[in-house]
Amino acid sequence: MKPVSKADGEICYPFIYEDSPICDFEIITDELCSRIGLVLTLNLDEVSRDVLQRLQPNVYHLNGSVRGKQAITEVEFDELYDDYNHLRTLLDGGFKGFVLPGGDRIASELHVCRTNAKKVVRALVAIEHSGKKSPDPCLFRYANLLANVMYTLASYTNYRLQVKEVEFVSKSYSIPK
Repeated sequence: MKPVSKADGEICYPFIYEDSPICDFEIITDELCSRIGLVLTLNLDEVSRDVLQRLQPNVYHLNGSVRGKQAITEVEFDELYDDYNHLRTLLDGGFKGFVLPGGDRIASELHVCRTNAKKVVRALVAIEHSGKKSPDPCLFRYANLLANVMYTLASYTNYRLQVKEVEFVSKSYSIPK
């Protein structure tokens, strides 16, 4: 027997006791959407605010696209891809390598969003490996691109504010230049 009931607001989420990675996926996307909401309370430039305001509801659409009707399609993917390329253009061709997460407060929060987006990808993988559901390939593509957009937004923020990023050079992996 579950220690809570649906009465009197005792249950936080209808699927919380479900034995499925879909529940975890939905909680992780909820966390990412909430984190983006936090970033939107900060002093953003117009470009970043526009991207995040359009992107935030799509994270909830991604949330429902496994259990319910798929709401992330090639249209949303293409929009996000256009944002990604536009941000890279604003970075004078993009960035090379990898940086230590940090810099400005906004950039740091966007790096946390980036790691949350990677958790979303992993949760989709867990759903697929469970054999209970096979998420549409577009959802995987969107979630991966979402992580890259968050990285790009963080770099763009530091670039715009003239905050020097610290390149990370791995001692474990060689990365071709």
